[in-house]
Amino acid sequence: MSVTVLINSLLFGLGLAFESFMVALANGLNNANMRVLRALCFAALFAACHVAALAAGYALVFAAAKYIAHIERFLTWIAVGVLATLGANMLLEGLKVRRGDEAIKPVRRTAEFFVQSVVASFDAFAVGLTVPNYTAGDVALCAAIIFTVITAFYSVGFVVGKKCGTKFSKYAAMLGGLVFIGVAIEIAVGAF
Repeated sequence: MSVTVLINSLLFGLGLAFESFMVALANGLNNANMRVLRALCFAALFAACHVAALAAGYALVFAAAKYIAHIERFLTWIAVGVLATLGANMLLEGLKVRRGDEAIKPVRRTAEFFVQSVVASFDAFAVGLTVPNYTAGDVALCAAIIFTVITAFYSVGFVVGKKCGTKFSKYAAMLGGLVFIGVAIEIAVGAF
């Protein structure tokens, strides 16, 4: 494990956690009577879906790199492009949200929440595509960090949503986007 892997894993976790925070704000607002234990279970489920998506993305690009040797030199630039696109999309979504708008539709039933968790984890799948040079241990560390950070951010977001509503969702989206753009820049600079 290198320091770069650790730092990038923390940044990936933060980038994904801001989206989780936005979702939790909306869910907290709509589920003000939910018990704390149930909210924590939802936070863990949300994080687990992100970890599964990260692993799936990593497995896909790892398998493709084995069979297509010449693609490996382009993977760094593909990663930069994916992360920059994710970041730009999140930043634009945050800029589009007007005061009083709901950025994320809140849910009430467990089945709806599961679907929301799976859909929200597509960004984690894209992050998994950006780490083909990681070892299995690096991916496990990255997954553990992402799980921990998302669970914490979701839990805090849920509580804030119960208390304050979705006033901060715009800024969470913008900050998450900036984190992904920053990681893309760091990877691009490291490639030279």
